[in-house]
Amino acid sequence: MTFTVVEERLVAAMAVLWRSGDRERAWLRGSTLPIWREVVAEHKDASPDDAAIVTCALTRVEVMDADEAMGWVAAWVPSGPTRRVVGVVLSYLASGNPRADWPTIWARMGGKAGGWTTEGLRKRYGRSITIICEKLNAKRSGGLSVSTCKIDRP
Repeated sequence: MTFTVVEERLVAAMAVLWRSGDRERAWLRGSTLPIWREVVAEHKDASPDDAAIVTCALTRVEVMDADEAMGWVAAWVPSGPTRRVVGVVLSYLASGNPRADWPTIWARMGGKAGGWTTEGLRKRYGRSITIICEKLNAKRSGGLSVSTCKIDRP
């Protein structure tokens, strides 16, 4: 598995999650809006924003592939800021952008107030995807921990 293949699987999984009504994976979206709508609904009458989620039919294969890919993140990417960076980048890529625009992602992560640099975000994301790639390759090779994951992007 290469960096690009792992990233493509995670982006595809993000697209499946967006089409599903599964709110358990809301941490990956990088915002608290879905949770906030639940809190606000307790304090006021229902609004059009609180309408039932309409989902597209998903195949079992799509759901299994998405669950597998999100399992990689859950197992090998540390929770907290690192996982949030991965979620923001995957959301950005899944929305149709061909490459991560690090200044835009930096702004979504809080910009200067977030204490991040664009290079720091890029490295954290790259290391996370590389760790997933290395773990998957070690698993496939029977536990040999030879680093075969290379970032094959310019």
